[in-house]
Amino acid sequence: MSEVSPAQRTAGTARMLMMASVLFAAEAIWRGSVARTLMAAALLVFGGGLLFLAKRAD
Repeated sequence: MSEVSPAQRTAGTARMLMMASVLFAAEAIWRGSVARTLMAAALLVFGGGLLFLAKRAD
């Protein structure tokens, strides 16, 4: 069985973070909260940056 590289683990974590932040953003938009929407957007950007760095490390 092949081992998962650190970059692949980081990419998986980034995907999960981005999925969670999209759900968080949808909920925040649904409730009309600007602060929560901005927080969700920041998490989405952080997850995207993490994914970008993980893909570059491969």
